[in-house]
Amino acid sequence: MKTITLEVSDPVAEKIARMSPKEKNAIAETLNRLISNRRSLEEIMEEASEQARKNGLTPEILEELLKDE
Repeated sequence: MKTITLEVSDPVAEKIARMSPKEKNAIAETLNRLISNRRSLEEIMEEASEQARKNGLTPEILEELLKDE
């Protein structure tokens, strides 16, 4: 494990300072999972696009839906 420094708002810093070691460890584990599983925006958009196609959303239907808004 490596220690890093992150800038956060004053209220967040105060809350973290009051956390128990167990709570701080839980935050560190959550950050590890989030960043380890992080995908690019392009990957997320491609997955959403593929899912939409599988569910029958065509470019024409999407255009029509956006026109209604």
